[in-house]
Amino acid sequence: MNAAPVQDTVSCPADRSHRARIARAALCLVLPAVLVGLSGCSETREFVKPTPLGQIDNRFPPKIEWQASAGDAQRSELAQIAPVEAEGRVIVADPRGRVFAYDLSSGKSLWTADLHDDLNVGGGASGDMVVFGTADGKVFALAADTGKPLWQSQVPTAVEAAPSVGHRDVVVRAKDGSVSLLNAEDGKVVWTINHNEPALSLQGQSRALLFPDAVAIGYDDGEFAVVSRADGRVLWKNQVALPTGRTDIDRMVDIDSTPQFGDAVFYVMTYQGRLAAIQAQGGQTLWSRKFSGYTDMTLGQHALYVTDASGVVWAIDRRTGEPLWRQAALSYRGVTGPVLDHGKLVVGDKEGYLHVLDPETGALVGRGKLDGAIIDPMRAEQNSVAAVTRDGDLVVFRIP
Repeated sequence: MNAAPVQDTVSCPADRSHRARIARAALCLVLPAVLVGLSGCSETREFVKPTPLGQIDNRFPPKIEWQASAGDAQRSELAQIAPVEAEGRVIVADPRGRVFAYDLSSGKSLWTADLHDDLNVGGGASGDMVVFGTADGKVFALAADTGKPLWQSQVPTAVEAAPSVGHRDVVVRAKDGSVSLLNAEDGKVVWTINHNEPALSLQGQSRALLFPDAVAIGYDDGEFAVVSRADGRVLWKNQVALPTGRTDIDRMVDIDSTPQFGDAVFYVMTYQGRLAAIQAQGGQTLWSRKFSGYTDMTLGQHALYVTDASGVVWAIDRRTGEPLWRQAALSYRGVTGPVLDHGKLVVGDKEGYLHVLDPETGALVGRGKLDGAIIDPMRAEQNSVAAVTRDGDLVVFRIP
């Protein structure tokens, strides 16, 4: 099945309650009707059916290398606990805070640990350390080789993005909009900066990007900022999308997709707002186009690969922002962000299908099936891809 001609698409979300979060997994179901939100829970009613899958020439079916337990099932759509890689290990946790480490190549179990606290998101890792943030703001650092606890810290509220680890520091984002930089040696808070959050936003936040001298942050109000790693001072900021409209729903412009960085350029996407390329030196916008999305993006040599809020997969020219192709055959299937493996793009969906696309044309060239909806993001590491399903399976596969 070939990619279709390009056109802009923007989706509309749904309401829950004041200062509430909307589950990302529900958004593919809400056009053209309105999602019914139940105060205090994440249950949704489906109004838009997933696009039925057509027949394809399945030349590149994903090959499962191994499969193991990722703990309890992630039944709540508010949970997005994805795997993380650390020095040849893949590490994943479950909503109850149990952590599992496996050898990435063989699937051999290496260690388990128990944080004895609830999680909504996965961990962050660098070298010999993996860090998790919990639903009540606790931050745990574990040794990546043994699972041994290294330290525990605290941030103001629930952690809703995977921590960023590197350069002897850990950056943790909290639900109230605050960003804290912790010393990776002992977990002590070096600085915390605050940011006003909108009344309504998507569940979760984008992961901060950590550099030797700076931290890059995408906020729920559409602002992208780069701050000093030394003291949190704002170096520059760019309002990627402006909240507009009469209601809190209309004004949602979250940056929930982790920004990408390449060749001194940031690529930033908001929900029902813009997709933009921003110069790292000074924060000048190089190009910007109307767009809506919330899953993680992938950088290719010449293209930016992204899934929009309706499940359409795009290739965008990195230099100009112009679409190269769009693949609409997966619309409303709860599609993850794309990852690259062995020269092919892969996305997963909420029915457990893996879809393989040709990165040059967008054509669907492979398909496989896992048991359970696939959590975004999947992780491409060392010539394989790690994915977690909502049924509690960790699956490592590759594209032949």
